[in-house]
Amino acid sequence: MENINISIDQANAGRPWNESLFGCFSDIKTCCYGFWCLPCLFGDNVEKIDGSSCVGCCLAYWASSTCFLCWIPHMMKRKVLRQKYLLEEEPCHDCLVTACCGPCAVCQAARELKSRSGAQRRPNVFPVRAQPVAYRK
Repeated sequence: MENINISIDQANAGRPWNESLFGCFSDIKTCCYGFWCLPCLFGDNVEKIDGSSCVGCCLAYWASSTCFLCWIPHMMKRKVLRQKYLLEEEPCHDCLVTACCGPCAVCQAARELKSRSGAQRRPNVFPVRAQPVAYRK
C-alpha cells in the first residue's frame, strides 16, 4: 500500500520543464521575437496551447499591458500550459513568474512548446528513392 501512495505523490509533483525560465539565449530567434513583439509571441503561444485566437489574445495582452495587468491573462494561460504537459510550478508560483519575469516566461513557453512539438513528430523518416524500372511486354 505504501508504494501506491509514493507513486501518487510523485505523479502530483509534476514534470520538469524542458526549458529554463532564464534560457532566452538558447534560442535567439524566439528571444528576438519576444523582445520586439511580446504580445504577438504571447498570441502565438496561446494558439498552440489551447487553440485560442492568436490575434484576440495578442490584443488582450497588449491592452492589459497598458495598465500593467498583462500578467493576468499570461498567468491563466501559463496554468493551462502546465496542465497540458503536467509541468511543475517552477521556479515559483505562476503569479510571481508572470508578474515579475513576464517576458522571460513568454519566451520560456514558446521554447517549451517548440521543444515539445519536436518531440511529438515522427522519427527521422527518409524517403526511399528507387531507380525506374523498364517493363517489357
